[in-house]
Amino acid sequence: MKNGPDIQKTLGKNIRIRRKRMRLSQEKLGEMADVSRNCISDLEAGNNFIGSDLLARLAIALKTEVYELFKPDNVLPDKSADIIAKYGDQVKEAVEKVGNYYMENVKK
Repeated sequence: MKNGPDIQKTLGKNIRIRRKRMRLSQEKLGEMADVSRNCISDLEAGNNFIGSDLLARLAIALKTEVYELFKPDNVLPDKSADIIAKYGDQVKEAVEKVGNYYMENVKK
């Protein structure tokens, strides 16, 4: 009988969610953390557990804190990251347009 969350599955799920939010492939995240794509795949599937060194490198690559990678499902997701992932390109385009308008019309 299981008493608590499967920490390997939770870690894997959170790595996958954050990687996708950042629009990174498994290969790119692997490069950033100095591991193979297969290692990232195995971690996301909850098949492997990792040491503190790799955990720290993944947290840095994913721009998060280590503890965030272990949050269970009952914690609300980071809505700002969801918004950025969904609308980031549109926001970037709007900021560029405002900047161009400012440079052409206001800053003379």
